Amino acid sequence: MTSPDSEFYVPVERRRELIMHEVTLNGVRATIGGVMNDFATVRQMPNGLGCDFAWATVEHIIENHNGEFNS
Repeated sequence: MTSPDSEFYVPVERRRELIMHEVTLNGVRATIGGVMNDFATVRQMPNGLGCDFAWATVEHIIENHNGEFNS
């Protein structure tokens, strides 16, 4: 678990903002879940394929890579 004192900690309020973004996983439309978990799950819409990512990674990919996740 990432400590709230860590530079990599993403507060729950920010996580709630992040899950609202449109994202893809391996080029397929996806959703982000797991706001209350230590790690986010990015899951493809049509088939349910999912991958876990650290919340800091989710924030980075949304802000710097147009929400385009790769497994």
